[in-house]
Amino acid sequence: MFAATFARFSGSPHRRPVRSVMQSESMECGLACLAMVANAHRHDLDLPYLRALFPPSRRGMTFAELVEVAGQIGLDAQGLGVANVGELAQVSCPAILHWNGNHFVVLEKVVRGAFHIHDPAFGLRVYAREDVERHFGGVALEFEPRVDFKAVKAQRKSLFWSVYRSCRGIEHTIGMIAVLSFAATLFTLATPIFLQTAIDTVIPQYDLDLLTVVIVGLILFSAFEAVSRWLRDVITLRAATMFEIHFTRNIIGHAFRLPVGFFEARHPGDFVTRVNSVDHIKTFLVTGFVSSIADGTMSILLIAMMTYYSPTMTAASLGTLAAAILVRFATYPQIARSTAQSLESRSEEQARLLDGLNQIAALKVSNSGGFFTLKWLESFTRFANFSYRSKKLSIDADLFLHLIFMLGTVATLYMGVVDVMKSTLSVGVLYAFFALRTSFFNSMNELIMSLLQLSVMRVHFARLDDVLNEAPEPASEGVHIARVIRRGVSLEDVAVQFGASQRPLLSDVNLTIDTARHETIAIIGQSGCGKSSLLRILASLHTAPRGRVVVDGRSLDEFGVHEYRANIGCVFADDSLFAGTVAENVALHAPDVSQDRIEAALEQVGLLDAVQGLPQGYATLLSDESPLLSTGQRRRLILARALCRRPRLLLLDEVTANLDPASEAELVQTLIRFPAAKVFVTHSGHVLPFADRVLKVSGGRLVDVTPESAEAA
Repeated sequence: MFAATFARFSGSPHRRPVRSVMQSESMECGLACLAMVANAHRHDLDLPYLRALFPPSRRGMTFAELVEVAGQIGLDAQGLGVANVGELAQVSCPAILHWNGNHFVVLEKVVRGAFHIHDPAFGLRVYAREDVERHFGGVALEFEPRVDFKAVKAQRKSLFWSVYRSCRGIEHTIGMIAVLSFAATLFTLATPIFLQTAIDTVIPQYDLDLLTVVIVGLILFSAFEAVSRWLRDVITLRAATMFEIHFTRNIIGHAFRLPVGFFEARHPGDFVTRVNSVDHIKTFLVTGFVSSIADGTMSILLIAMMTYYSPTMTAASLGTLAAAILVRFATYPQIARSTAQSLESRSEEQARLLDGLNQIAALKVSNSGGFFTLKWLESFTRFANFSYRSKKLSIDADLFLHLIFMLGTVATLYMGVVDVMKSTLSVGVLYAFFALRTSFFNSMNELIMSLLQLSVMRVHFARLDDVLNEAPEPASEGVHIARVIRRGVSLEDVAVQFGASQRPLLSDVNLTIDTARHETIAIIGQSGCGKSSLLRILASLHTAPRGRVVVDGRSLDEFGVHEYRANIGCVFADDSLFAGTVAENVALHAPDVSQDRIEAALEQVGLLDAVQGLPQGYATLLSDESPLLSTGQRRRLILARALCRRPRLLLLDEVTANLDPASEAELVQTLIRFPAAKVFVTHSGHVLPFADRVLKVSGGRLVDVTPESAEAA
């Protein structure tokens, strides 16, 4: 607590209030907390910048790693053991606290026994002392800027507007919407004039001819207004639909060009909720914002007409509007913050629900469905509470606005009636003024709401930018050339490592696979020793932190990742079926895969008769939960998917799992006869006698062993 004591005597440096930074990946709570602390110390950093500085591992971060990263951005950190929660009031804030044994949060301040804590998973929360005692792990990390501290501004430019501008014809469509909004407002202005004429001229003079003209004019202008609004709504609907299609296509297309690590670090439920932000943005940008800007611009003309009728009542109306704007700006930051927390908690709830649906059998067989429901309900209740808080704040703001508008209307009416009694204002003008005043307030309220909605939309923009700012892998870019692996694939000094600061699971791996003579290699070892991770590096899904993959004497990047993948077939332990037909699952929607190739692949894995016996044959709909195929049959169908590609190199991870001994032996012999080089990652002894080489992971190295010694082990 040295920093807190020193600050009292020397005066602490200027710090900003802590702004919540929400984690995008399950293991980056430490980086998110560090971003909050750094920005409070006058940095302008975001999570992508810190990810590039220190890529988070699958195992998360330790306090030592947080201290290391903090030093790279000019902050000295000191860890403190805090036995009594009350001592947290003496810690120099903002400080990072260890939370729930596996999480980090930021302590912003302690005020009258209330602990203000920013949780990167949920946002700002205020805890009582007894709650902190239950969650706090007893270790805190406080920070002070170094003597040579320099603020870093590394916020990345949002790519959202680039994608928005890429929507063909969007500017022209928005222009049409604006013009039609102007036209509709102009036609609306005619109503108060006709109303004034009817009251001040037609009624006193009993002029039926003039009344007819007024009625016909009112009908025509009302019809023009209705048609203008109808055209605007139709064009808006069309533009919103096209925008949603184009923008969502760009988001999904970009996402599927990203490295697989992006998806391994995120839950599918989180990604789905990010894509759902497109709908909110579409509604705001196309449906509401443009019309509100147009209507707000026309309010200048409304003010001019109101001033012409009565300057004093116009001043009172503008005063009412100013008070309403103050209420909106005072309440909206809290509404925006609650909305952001609602979105994050919705992602967590959706992710947990998807997990439960995917593991429904395990939950049922263990009688844990009720317990899981309670856990899901906890997440859903958190989302509902944040949503309730946001809507409750809106309702409270509407109450204050209603009171302000009511008082403003009473005051304006009083002034108008007094002017009528003094004969300085006619009854018709009073009616016309109030009609203009109503239109003015409606337009301005929509404009103010649209402008304030920008703060909420920033949350949606940021969630989409988390996807758009990720760089696609090289395999998805450039011109693709058809190449065939002719000699072999090699690993040179490759390491398998989960994080930059973690100890490598495998080091100095040197392996050559002879594809020309269809070499078969088996890799064995204990679970968790890095075998599957090594296979993913061979499959070009992961990049080795050290070393390189060489194809036919050229580096993988030089040969081409896309071209390399066209030569390989892979089956991983966690592969599953898609929701689709048998043919779609085997061909993976590739248009060049013929029915003959599908049948040949199914026959090679011994599944042809079973598929032909299904209700609709190749057109039978399957999914990973479908009871039509056994677990072993599903694994063989996934293997047929790899064989259907006619690969030069097969990478097989526990491919014989869930098969009976006879089926396993038959499948292994079929694979051995398949004309391709093969790398098996396996715990099964059936593969070893057929392997040209058997490699074992031992002591962080990949060593050659004989099949006999491997079987004995």
